[in-house]
Amino acid sequence: MKLMLAVVAWSGIGVMGAGCGTDTAAPGSGDPGTAGDDDGSGTGSGSDPGTGPGMTPGTGPVTEVSGEIKADTTWMDTIHVTGKITIDKGVTVTVAPGTVVNIDETIGMLVNGTLAIQGVKAQKVTFQPSAADTFWSDIVVGAGGAITASYLVQTGGSYYISATGKATFTDSQMSHAGGDLMTMSGGTLNMSYSQIGLELNQKDGTHCDMHVEGSPTITVTHSTISTSSYGIMYYGGVNANFTYDNWFGNTYDVEILPAYPVVGDFSYGYFAKGAPTGSGVTATHMSATRVTDAGVR
Repeated sequence: MKLMLAVVAWSGIGVMGAGCGTDTAAPGSGDPGTAGDDDGSGTGSGSDPGTGPGMTPGTGPVTEVSGEIKADTTWMDTIHVTGKITIDKGVTVTVAPGTVVNIDETIGMLVNGTLAIQGVKAQKVTFQPSAADTFWSDIVVGAGGAITASYLVQTGGSYYISATGKATFTDSQMSHAGGDLMTMSGGTLNMSYSQIGLELNQKDGTHCDMHVEGSPTITVTHSTISTSSYGIMYYGGVNANFTYDNWFGNTYDVEILPAYPVVGDFSYGYFAKGAPTGSGVTATHMSATRVTDAGVR
């Protein structure tokens, strides 16, 4: 089945933080490779081959989608995104449990309405490239837009949140971005019981799990930030909450620059390389071992 939608003039390419690398090899199948050891020796420069978890097969009929979505709709079974997507203001796209969304290379989505990803533990939702060894682009959450996701497994793409955009992730895992996975210049991020990255001894070519500038509102708790070149480039934000998180397998866990004052609380977390320091950083009651109440449940 093919769902024909009006094509909109939007590039689908998000904004990447200055100075951040881009992985030139996409998630694919095969040997998972190696990342860092739990002592904190991490992955490399963002040009890591990024050998990924392989492709998740879809079930049921395949629906092709592209263009502007003007009315509420539900995605289910297998969705093939063949062209750039725009979700209009006031419109909700609901992704049903167990849905596999395959996205063509360089294609992205602009969310001006709501993207509601409703996976459950027994039927996770998958967002992945439509072909091995490729990347799709990103999901841009613009002014007034919102994304909510539970039990999402995502590879091969990224997010850009700006202005008053809102993103909420619970029990979700994201990895294998073509550069930075979660980029913010504004907006709101609420993430809990989730993971950006992989476990040790798996390979992920993501450059920054998070790259933050401007004045966003950030809550990332009971989550795992792992196996990238940078866990976070934290260049903007005040009163950010990063408590009860695990940080391991990154080359650098937290980068803060004096030119960009920030305030963030990293307390009650585990850092394989030691707790972050610097102006505006709070890190107390740190755990000597991984926080058990963190990551996908």
